[in-house]
Amino acid sequence: MTKETIKSTSDTLKTGDSFHFNCRKELACFNRCCRDINLYLTPYDILRIKKRLTMHSAEFLRTYTIPLFPEEIGHPVIVLKMIPDETKNCPFVSDDGCLIYEDRPWSCRSFPLEPVPGAEPEFSLVKRDFCLGFGMGKEHSVKKWRDTQNIAFYEEINDEWKEITHHNHFPSKNFLEGKARDIFFIGSYNIDEFRDIVSKSDFLKYYDVDKKVLKKIKSNETELLRFAFKWMRTVLFGEATLKRK
Repeated sequence: MTKETIKSTSDTLKTGDSFHFNCRKELACFNRCCRDINLYLTPYDILRIKKRLTMHSAEFLRTYTIPLFPEEIGHPVIVLKMIPDETKNCPFVSDDGCLIYEDRPWSCRSFPLEPVPGAEPEFSLVKRDFCLGFGMGKEHSVKKWRDTQNIAFYEEINDEWKEITHHNHFPSKNFLEGKARDIFFIGSYNIDEFRDIVSKSDFLKYYDVDKKVLKKIKSNETELLRFAFKWMRTVLFGEATLKRK
C-alpha cells in the first residue's frame, strides 16, 4: 500500500482507520478549497464566527451570509457569501490561510472527512481533484483527527438542532411560513435577537425558567443557543421542552 491509499479495504473509514493528509502553504493548491463554494453554516458556526468578529449576529448575517429558503427541506438555511470578484474567495481567507481558523465552520473543520449516515460511525475521505495534500505528511487516525479538530462538540450541538430540523413536521411542504419561519430563523441563527426576546420582552411571564438556567444562559452563548432550541421545539411543535406558567 502506498501512502496515498487509506488503511481500509472498503470505500469508507471507521474510527480506528488511518489516512495520510497534509495541507500547507507551500502546496500549489493552498486556499483553493476556500474558493467558490457553497458553504452552509450551522447555528453554532454562526455563533462562533460572529463572536470571533465581535459582531451582533444580525449584522454578521447581513454582511457575510445569504439566506436560502428551499421548500424541499422546509426551513431556512444560511450560506456564507463569497467575495464578489473574480476569485470568489471565502471572506475569511488570506494568503496565509484562514483568518478565523480556531472558529472555522464545521464543514471546514471536518475536511477531508465526511460522515456517512448510518448506525456505526463511518467516514468517507473527500479527495478533490485539485487537492495535493493527500498521500503525504504524517499518518492520522480518524479518531485523533476528529479529536484535534474538536469535531465532537460541534456535532453534539448540531445533533440538538437536528431534533428540530428532522422533526416529523418538516416533511410537510411550506410548514415554516410567516411567524413560524421567523421563530426558526431567530432561534437558529440570530442568537443576539433571541437574547433580547428573553431579557427584554414578556418571555419570563409566559415561561417558568429556573434561576440557575437563567444565570447560565446569560453568561454562556452556547447554553443560550441550546435554550433557543428548546424554545423552538416548544413553540413550533408544542413539546414540553420549556415549562409554561
